[in-house]
Amino acid sequence: MSEFKLKSGTVVEINNSTIEIRRTDGKSAIKGLFAGRTMGEMTIKLSAVTGLIQYADYLLICASGLPSPNDFKITSIGDVKQYPNCIVGKEYELKEIYDYLQELI
Repeated sequence: MSEFKLKSGTVVEINNSTIEIRRTDGKSAIKGLFAGRTMGEMTIKLSAVTGLIQYADYLLICASGLPSPNDFKITSIGDVKQYPNCIVGKEYELKEIYDYLQELI
């Protein structure tokens, strides 16, 4: 199992079968509240993952049954960051998670 703790307070745990995104830390919850982002916890089965999109300050985990953008117009980036399967953080933090997940899928 690997655990990634982002400076935003979000914790991402990845094991052999699931990806768990936890935004329950006080810092993450407060940032989420003001930015209109999803708070709480989410678990995604690795077998459901269909792709990854890492761009600047967000990582979107595409998976069966989860929201995904229809297009990537600049105006929709704010909406994408509100998806429960979208992790917002520093680019170097997200790149580390992206590289790890890429090896698993």
